Amino acid sequence: MTPRLRALSSKPLLAGVATSLVCAFLLFHFSEAVLERPRELFFDALTQAFPGPETDRLVVVDIDRKALRWASGEWTRAHSAALISAIATARPAAVAIDLVFSKDCDLSDPANGALAEALGRAPAILGFLIGEQTSAAPGPAPELAVQRPIAIPPLWFINGADASCPIFQERAAAAAAAFLIGDDDAVVRRSQAYAILGNAAYPALGLEAARLAAGAGASVIGGMPPWIRQDQRLLWPDDDGNLRFVAAHPGRIARRTISAADVLNGVSLPERIRGKVVLVGSSLPTLGGLRASASLPLEPSMQIHADVATAVLTGFIPHRRSSQIPWEAGYAFLAGIGVATLITRLRPTYAAIAGLIAIAGTIAGAAFVYRQTGLLLDATAIAMALTTVLLVTGVLQFAQVRRAEQTARARFGQYLPPSVVSRYLDNPKLERVAAEERQVTALFTDIEDFSALSGRIGPQRLVPLLDIYFREVNALVASHGGMVNKVVGDAVHALFNAPEDLDRHVDRAIDCAREIHALTEEMRGRADFAAEGFGRTRIGIETGLVILGEVGTGGTLDYTAHGMAMNIAARLQEANKVFGTAICIGPAAAGETTRRLRSLGVHEIRGAGPLALFTIADDG
Repeated sequence: MTPRLRALSSKPLLAGVATSLVCAFLLFHFSEAVLERPRELFFDALTQAFPGPETDRLVVVDIDRKALRWASGEWTRAHSAALISAIATARPAAVAIDLVFSKDCDLSDPANGALAEALGRAPAILGFLIGEQTSAAPGPAPELAVQRPIAIPPLWFINGADASCPIFQERAAAAAAAFLIGDDDAVVRRSQAYAILGNAAYPALGLEAARLAAGAGASVIGGMPPWIRQDQRLLWPDDDGNLRFVAAHPGRIARRTISAADVLNGVSLPERIRGKVVLVGSSLPTLGGLRASASLPLEPSMQIHADVATAVLTGFIPHRRSSQIPWEAGYAFLAGIGVATLITRLRPTYAAIAGLIAIAGTIAGAAFVYRQTGLLLDATAIAMALTTVLLVTGVLQFAQVRRAEQTARARFGQYLPPSVVSRYLDNPKLERVAAEERQVTALFTDIEDFSALSGRIGPQRLVPLLDIYFREVNALVASHGGMVNKVVGDAVHALFNAPEDLDRHVDRAIDCAREIHALTEEMRGRADFAAEGFGRTRIGIETGLVILGEVGTGGTLDYTAHGMAMNIAARLQEANKVFGTAICIGPAAAGETTRRLRSLGVHEIRGAGPLALFTIADDG
């Protein structure tokens, strides 16, 4: 392969490598911000496809429509007191309450007294929301140990809280952050691990519920980036200090949920509550918070807290850190090079399949890693990078193949009819052409005194002249619908009406011979040809039935014709020396042509006997 051809063939690959590098650079610097939406949707799909294990240490008590009917259409603080008291009777490990009793704090109200008493009967965790009150922090704050060095995420700091009445806080075991913050698309996918107000740090409601359900001691936080330890469990929030969770699907929600009405009616067995952490909240819009999650357009907030607690208890916490990005960019670069290499080495269909397999493999690999470890890999950005490489390299490779095809059509068009060239280029898997008998008009040419010419001027000067000669003569043959069957030394063997039908093929062959004669005579007058004494061209033409097809084996196939017409055309080309003509036509061709001919008489032709020979009327 010449250096120029090597350069041309390497262009798509170089473009693919360059595209891979650019995509890796963009992925490294901009993917986190620009591709956040598709990335999160991909992570949602992963978490729903592989939801992870369940836990039997959590129960959700839902103040639902059934409970509202039990309360005659209005749920009051007295009903909450009765519910919590009934739960406490079943001796749970703790009760995490996703209801904020921040108003109507009158101590003389019997309902408040009943609720305060109920909160004191079991370890109760009171949730609070972000608010404007800054004078007093929620209480009591759970015990927390800090191990330095530590980098506190800025999002953990809040300016105020909306907490339950002091009378309830006094009876509660702990306060926890119950607020949930959605992403830009309003979907809640993670919970802020801690909230810091003043000098107190409060865990998320789900995080504290998991600690109590596991019977763990005080939590410990530390590290840069921060980690959280609950006894032997080590939790790694993301860079912003959030814990991602798997949003439970409706079936899992139904299995862990009890209606508040069933608890109050005694329908629910105490065994379902005893020793477990009970999260109390409401799926009613008027009482509880409904938030969009990966599994539901409106999921009750207490179910989201239960999802967080499940993730902590089972240890299956979806997680991702910014330190992954360089590795993802590096993989995108290397995989892009691999895709570009495959595209430039394989056939277009196989190359496209290989590229799609690489993209699908990346997505499948990310799914496998997540299922095994909970690690979230940005397969979306990597797949986009590989798709870009596939398109850029594929388009350039296609353009290069098209250029090569056009070159092949142009060059082979000098030897074969365009329909034959198209047959082979458009259908490369076609089998060899079977032999057939058909009428063919053969045209043979020869350069007069060529042996003496070649001995006189040598190959360095002869070859350039022959290149010009064959290029222009072959082009004439193709323009008349003929096929150059062979170029042997200085001779051109052309066929008309092969391999496809050609109307008036004898006339076309004679017209072609006339133009070849005119062309070669003009060519002999050119300076380069005249200086070397280039001989005139002699032409023989005959038509008849021949056997036509591909012969040979392995890599030496030859498309050729065998028959008397071929032999006679070759002899007639030589007979021009006797007659002093340039074109000699056999009797069969003369009988079928409509062109005006001049008789040369009957002459003995070696191997064919006496034949009536002709030349064109204006041939000298």
